[in-house]
Amino acid sequence: MNPVIPSSHYLLLDKQLSLDTILDNMYHQISIFKNHKFYKSGDINFELEFRLRNKYTNIDINDFIKCMSCRYHEYLFKENKTTRYRIICESSYPTNIDDDQDINLENEEENKKEEEKEEENIENKKISKLYTYVDTNSEKEITETLNGKVEFTKKMTLMTAYYFVYKIVLSIETNLDVSDIVSFLDNGLVETEKGYNKKIKTNKGLNILQFITPTIKYRKSYILHKDVRIDVTKYEDKSQFEIDFSRNINHERSDMINIVHDIMLLLDCSNFVLDYLFYLLPNFEFQKPITPSLDTIFDIADDLVKNTFFVAAKTDGLRRLVIIINHLMFSVSENFEVEYIDCINSDLHLVFDCEFVNDDFIPFDILYHDVDLRLKSYKERIAILDSLNFDSFKDKFKRKKIRKCGNYSDLQNFIENEMENENKILVPNDGIIITDGASTYTLQNIIPFDSHRVEHIRVYKIKTRNTIDLRFDGRYFYAKQHSIKKSNLKLTLAEFKKICLKYHQHKKLNRDKNKMKEKKIPFIIEFDLDNGVFVKEREDKWTSNSLNTFNSIVLASFQKVNIEIFSPDSNILMRKYHNRIKQNILNEYKGNLLDIGSGNGGDIHKWKHFRKIACVEPDDEKLKNLKDRIKKSNINNRITIYPNTIQNVKLKDSFNIATCFFALNDFNYSDIESMLNNINQNINGKFIVLFMDYRLFNSDINSHCMQYRQCIDTQKNKFLDSLDKESPVYLLGTLRYAHKECDNIMFVNIENSNLTDHYENAINSEKVITIFEKYKFNMISQYSVAPFSFLNSSQKLYTSYLKVIEFSNLKN
Repeated sequence: MNPVIPSSHYLLLDKQLSLDTILDNMYHQISIFKNHKFYKSGDINFELEFRLRNKYTNIDINDFIKCMSCRYHEYLFKENKTTRYRIICESSYPTNIDDDQDINLENEEENKKEEEKEEENIENKKISKLYTYVDTNSEKEITETLNGKVEFTKKMTLMTAYYFVYKIVLSIETNLDVSDIVSFLDNGLVETEKGYNKKIKTNKGLNILQFITPTIKYRKSYILHKDVRIDVTKYEDKSQFEIDFSRNINHERSDMINIVHDIMLLLDCSNFVLDYLFYLLPNFEFQKPITPSLDTIFDIADDLVKNTFFVAAKTDGLRRLVIIINHLMFSVSENFEVEYIDCINSDLHLVFDCEFVNDDFIPFDILYHDVDLRLKSYKERIAILDSLNFDSFKDKFKRKKIRKCGNYSDLQNFIENEMENENKILVPNDGIIITDGASTYTLQNIIPFDSHRVEHIRVYKIKTRNTIDLRFDGRYFYAKQHSIKKSNLKLTLAEFKKICLKYHQHKKLNRDKNKMKEKKIPFIIEFDLDNGVFVKEREDKWTSNSLNTFNSIVLASFQKVNIEIFSPDSNILMRKYHNRIKQNILNEYKGNLLDIGSGNGGDIHKWKHFRKIACVEPDDEKLKNLKDRIKKSNINNRITIYPNTIQNVKLKDSFNIATCFFALNDFNYSDIESMLNNINQNINGKFIVLFMDYRLFNSDINSHCMQYRQCIDTQKNKFLDSLDKESPVYLLGTLRYAHKECDNIMFVNIENSNLTDHYENAINSEKVITIFEKYKFNMISQYSVAPFSFLNSSQKLYTSYLKVIEFSNLKN
């Protein structure tokens, strides 16, 4: 198939009628004609022909008729658009085209290019199938009966119609007197002043002979069952194949349709199907889902919930369009290769976007249903998809669950329950697809450029592992035309050797298949960026992913964005969201940074824009991780570590920005005073704290992914947990609470985090502000953290307890 899709012919197409409708119209025309008062059945014949359209079939039938064909002259005179006179004479049988010099059928160069030979082989296979069909289904060949035939007819076209690769012509034909023509031909030529010419007589047919140059044609003719005639004709550089139902104009309808379809599918009608696809869906391109980064997820979550979104399992299959045109069903691959599927009981025009798995088409979108649907919202398109009766499609489709979601819990329930159900019915999947209910389909390809249009296309894929499709040429990897370094793939030598081996196997296979001698035959591989391993060869793809897609998947892999972050047991999105809050705070400042309670160093990548950074951390285990991360960072020469508590550290420098993120809850009120008393001379600017504000607390949290609860009953002044009364937590907690050094002791257990079975102080923002003001730090702003839409109820409640306060000790 020519990769230039579509051909220019699609601009001239019209909406296809079903063959039943076309035939109904034609038989209705015959009925009207027969009921006319001047109609005489003995004078005219009705002719119904299905002619292959060369622009879609483009077959060369030279080998089909080169031997034992009938050679004849055809004179054609067109009186107007619908009426013509035709004379057939000088018919001779048998004739071999190879012996005839009037038509040069051997005009090929001796040294054809390998590609041309391959195309010739494909055409030969088509002709071979066609010949086999005719040979198998014909009752007799009637080519011999054309020998010596003289025919003079007047033909008037009543109707024409186009059906797939056929032009259907209904005409009436009247046989005219041929006696003068026979006599004229027998008398031969007479000499004139200008040379030889035919004898001139007054008969209109003889005028045709006199002034029109004949076309020399070669034909074979066959009769199939029930008087269906096949005419195969070659003239000049043209091939013509006709199915003629004239001998039995009232041929059984179903049998007629079967013959037409059988021959059409033998010859491959993929060119027409592709043109018709682009007629239905101009400028069509497959919509590619986006692999979102964490920032993208944070940006889109609120709108997804607001608009209603849909989630479905990302089926691990082959992407296919299914186009249904008047009872016939075809599939179209991403390479725009067409395959016939089946004949079904539906005269609709439909285009589905599907995955193809285990011989089943799994539709997840509908693009055409008698009108182009791409500008409709996904919510509307899914409603149309759900309204269809798939029983009429001969079990070619298997539906999968596309869940409508109004909140994050719906998404988590789908992942926890529906994904398992999909696997149970043997539909493999490798992630989820999330689609905004307001999303359109490839809007940028339908309307002119609009800076706001991208907002309308919101389809996202979250995979179980982040993979990318790359092109490999035996040495280098490419995203489209951009070279990708092996280091960006975390590629081991063993994996590279495995890919090279697959490449050479692919190269040899294609060389043997196409008999080509190219040195390099690039192929497409799927590569797992999370684990740095080769997954499989993508034989269904011709091109790799783009550089933008590669970069987005690399980022998703780095940020560990995968389906696990949406599981009900995961707190990853909440922790990532809290990190984003810290990043947004830090982005507002630059200069010298003092970070209090640096922990394991998870915020190092947020400090790149600061000139100098001081990290204060007393915990020995955390210090090991912190030092290791700093050593690997590209800002290690700007970072100083102080392995001490903030209350006792001796700072050397002055800082215009100080931060204490989450560590404040490890301090009691006296600790906060001691901190400020120790470092306030080193801070000349802003001090930002992010902590759990006990003033915002309203209830305990006890879910399968996290627990956050009070340990002291403040009404009864006693511990609620059954702790060992000799444990440090009990002794220190009781002492601090009794001396009003904290408002409570909180138990924190966040699954798969650094806060597991942890106890911290409950402090409230009013007291914190009072202490800071005592040391000349004035509050500039304070705010609670707005919950993120993609958090479950317990995570939202926990996040709602967070408070950010910005202080400043600057006089202005």
